[in-house]
Amino acid sequence: MNTGRKRVNNGSTSRLFIISGIGTGGHYFPAIVIARELVGRGKNVLFLVRHGFPEESAAHRYGLETLSIPAQGFYGTSMMQKLIALISYVRAAYRLYGIVKRTTAIAFGGFGALPLVAVCVLRRCDFYLFEPNRAPGRATRFLAPRAKMVFLGMPPIKVVGGMTIVTGIPLRHEFTSHRSVRIRRSHKKTILFFGGSGGAQRLNELALELQHILPAQYMLVIISGHRDYEWVMKRKTKRTRVIPFSHAPWLELKRADVVISRSGALTGYEIVSSNVPAVFIPYPYAVDDHQWFNAQYFVSQGGGMVMRQEDITASRLAEAIRKLSARKRQRIRVVNDAEKRIADVITAEVT
Repeated sequence: MNTGRKRVNNGSTSRLFIISGIGTGGHYFPAIVIARELVGRGKNVLFLVRHGFPEESAAHRYGLETLSIPAQGFYGTSMMQKLIALISYVRAAYRLYGIVKRTTAIAFGGFGALPLVAVCVLRRCDFYLFEPNRAPGRATRFLAPRAKMVFLGMPPIKVVGGMTIVTGIPLRHEFTSHRSVRIRRSHKKTILFFGGSGGAQRLNELALELQHILPAQYMLVIISGHRDYEWVMKRKTKRTRVIPFSHAPWLELKRADVVISRSGALTGYEIVSSNVPAVFIPYPYAVDDHQWFNAQYFVSQGGGMVMRQEDITASRLAEAIRKLSARKRQRIRVVNDAEKRIADVITAEVT
C-alpha cells in the first residue's frame, strides 16, 4: 500500500478503521480528531485523502497514516465533469476493494465518502456516518438507512433514516486546551471577520466598509482567504490587520471581542465553543439553506445573532457589533468531547 506517508506503528491488532474526511475543512478536521482519538486508543487507522489537497497535508501534520484515492465532486457540475466524477469513484472503489476487509469505516462528508461506503456495502463491512449540519446533506439522507449509526453534530431539523445519536462536533484539541490560556488583549475591541481558507467576499466587503463607520476604539482583523487577500490588503486602513488564512484560528478567536462569520457547521461550532459572541451571516446559496439552520442553533445556545446577507448593511452590522461588544459574556452551551462519544460507540460495537 503506497500511502505517501510513513506507516504509523501503534501496536494495534488486525481490525482496520478507515476514515474518509475528503472535502473541506468542515469535513477533514473533525475526521482528523476522530482518527487521533482512535490511534490514541491503540487502533489501526487509515485516513483517506486526495493527493495534493489540503486534507492530505493536514492529516500529515497530525501524524496520521494516509491513503490517497481519486474523488471528485458530482453535484453542481457539468455533464462531462459528472462523468469524470463517476469514473473517479470507480477507480477509488477499485483501490479500496482489497483493503476494505474486516474493516470499520467512518465517513465524514459527501462525495469523498461514496467510494468507501460503496465498497463497505459490497464487502458487508460496518460503516458509520457523521453529519455536522442541522439540515442533513443528500449523501447522508441516501446512505443513512444502510449505516450502522449516524452521528449528528447538532439536533437535526428533519428525521434522518436509521439509527442516530447527537454527539456534537469533534473539535481540534487546541480549541479546548486554549480555553483557559490567558492572552494579552488589545486595549481596543477586536472584531474578527472569520472567512476561512476560502474567504467570503461579502464579509470582506463589509469589513472594509466598517473601517470608516466603527468608532476609533474598535480594530478589525480579517481572515480574507487567499483569493481576496491582495485586493483587501490594498483597501485596508491602519486599524485593520489582514491575513489570508490562520493555522491557529483558536488564537484569533481568543483575542476577539466579536466575530463576524458564515455559519458552516464546524466554523460556527468552533466560534460558539470558544465563548465569543458572533454575528452569523449564512451563505445564501448553501444547499437546502443549511447554514441558516446552523446559525439558528448557534444563536439558541447563546452564540450571538443571525442576519440574512440580503438584509445586511454596514451600518446595521455596526449596530449589531456595538450591542454584542457591550453585552456581558455568558457561558455558551454546546456538547464537548464529541470524539470520545463517537469512539466509545464505534469501539464498543467492534468489541
